[in-house]
Amino acid sequence: MMIDPDVQTPSSGDQALPLVDGREAQWYQSSYFWQVTGVLALGGMFLFFGVMAFWHTIESSREDERTVRRLLVDVTHRAADIQQWYETAIQTLNLSILHPAVEEFQTRPDETIRYFTELAGEVQRFSQLRIILPSGMEAIRVDARGNEVIVAPDDALQDKSDRYYFEAARSLRLGQVYVSRLDLNVENGEIEMPLRPTTRLVAPISGVDQSIVGYLIVNLDMRVPLIPYGTASDGVTQTELINHDGYWLAGASDDRNWGFMLGHNASVAQASPELWQRIKSVDRQAGFEFDGLIYEVETLPVERMMSSFSSGSVHSETARFYLVGSAPAYQAWAGDKTAEGIFVGLVTIMIWGLSGGIGYLLLRRRQTAQLQALLTKDLLVQGRMASLGRIVAGVSHEMRTPLGNALTVSTTMADDLQDLQQGLIKAGDFDEDRMEAVNSLLEGNRILQKNIIRTKELLKHFNQTATDQTVHVLRNFDLTKVVTNLVETLRKQFEKTGIELTMALPQSAHLNSYSDAIDQVLLSLIMNAHQHAFVGREIGKISIRLSNRDEENYLLEIADNGIGIAPENHEKIFEPFWSVDGSTGGSGLGLAIILNVVQNTLGGQLKISSVPGSGTVFQMILPKDAPSYEATQESPFSVHGDAQLASVRSAGSV
Repeated sequence: MMIDPDVQTPSSGDQALPLVDGREAQWYQSSYFWQVTGVLALGGMFLFFGVMAFWHTIESSREDERTVRRLLVDVTHRAADIQQWYETAIQTLNLSILHPAVEEFQTRPDETIRYFTELAGEVQRFSQLRIILPSGMEAIRVDARGNEVIVAPDDALQDKSDRYYFEAARSLRLGQVYVSRLDLNVENGEIEMPLRPTTRLVAPISGVDQSIVGYLIVNLDMRVPLIPYGTASDGVTQTELINHDGYWLAGASDDRNWGFMLGHNASVAQASPELWQRIKSVDRQAGFEFDGLIYEVETLPVERMMSSFSSGSVHSETARFYLVGSAPAYQAWAGDKTAEGIFVGLVTIMIWGLSGGIGYLLLRRRQTAQLQALLTKDLLVQGRMASLGRIVAGVSHEMRTPLGNALTVSTTMADDLQDLQQGLIKAGDFDEDRMEAVNSLLEGNRILQKNIIRTKELLKHFNQTATDQTVHVLRNFDLTKVVTNLVETLRKQFEKTGIELTMALPQSAHLNSYSDAIDQVLLSLIMNAHQHAFVGREIGKISIRLSNRDEENYLLEIADNGIGIAPENHEKIFEPFWSVDGSTGGSGLGLAIILNVVQNTLGGQLKISSVPGSGTVFQMILPKDAPSYEATQESPFSVHGDAQLASVRSAGSV
């Protein structure tokens, strides 16, 4: 027969593993195995992922430090390139302003043009050299287009009086230099194509009387120092040049650079105000992390930078440049996710496999110890059952005689009452009170005879249970009818004591089992509830519920709403001669006998679930096809022959 894993012989500890047909169940059926394996595996996984997290933290810190150093080097080099580019240009401008060909441009224009031509050929960063009169009209202009130097004819000279850099130049004094903002070169009102980033350097030219007779203006071509900006060859690091208003000058995409001149107005300040505030807050050089990127920012204050290598004061249209280097911060799982997934999967399998092996060994060790304790306890139970068998057999034998006498007397009384009734009728005595009294005595005597006969049958079964299981007849029957007949017999009797007896049964419940044994057990459990469950109460309710537990078993429940049983007594109630309260009567044998019948005759299980103050539920799991027994098979109560070891595996508690 199949024993449910959670149905155990009443004991103070848990079983390591349930038994199936007397054999140990498979290891994977044990909750203990899975608990141990789960705890070990979770601990191992926690340790593994903890080590992984710690390693990634260290690796992240190391990689981020490398990224910061790389960005710092890039930004520093870019700043040095721009500074050197401006330095060379301003020094050349300061030398040129003192050259006689420049000072005497009004009287010796050919010498000035020759000087500009030579200078443009030697200093290729100058894309244009010109002298503008105080009125704003160009006096001389030389354009450099790569290796080609072009002298503008007189009719090509332009009026620059409306240009912002000329307006700024007019405020200069001798010895001062003006540096325009870095923007795109404009010719004849149109932005030059391809785009030419340009800064204009302006210095006043003095006359003989120390008056300003004109302005030397040099267009500094900034394309070369801006070429390295953008994404580096590693495809990760990016450097950008941003002016003091937050507009990209280099390093961003074409649709973002020069937003203030090309009309799209794209800027860092517009794209990410928070990032722009972080950049603006940098005084000289600082780094920070923002939105998954590491930033390294260096500022170039133009006036301070250029004054350091210029003999005169420098006035700049641009307050400062921001050189910004950025690269993604280290991502712990940004590598080959397939490889990492395979690695984690293999480690997980290894951890679970090792945990399962340890869990299996611990299960077997625990199981061996508990099975030994179970065998020892079964020997004690076997001894108590044998003693109980002898007592039951003796009591049953002794009670047969007085019950037989009682039945004889009640039969005689019935005959006498019937004779009395017939005599009264013949005598014509129809007194209603007398006839009603006779009828009541006859009905009471009939009930008495019925219960005496039932008691004799129960004692016969008790005696047979104590000696041999084969006396019960295995047959097909409807359990619903058996329960209904029993409840209907007891209902009126219980109502007189304030106990309501209810049923919840299916229309039919066919099984192949021992109907007399089930009737005996059910009656004993109902009477046990009636006697013990409602001590100190005037009313109560006993419910009998029958349901289809699964394909092989029915579940029969006897529930009451009485005083309940304390948890510490759940194990003791199935012991022979033990009673919760001696004042309620009873020998303490009933539940011990019931447990034996359910397990060893019906092949089922008996459980108890009880909450003090709320009631008790006895649950019987009854096989739809009960086991059949050989004629030589003995009960655990047997008093004949050597004691057989019987593993009692039902817990008596739910």
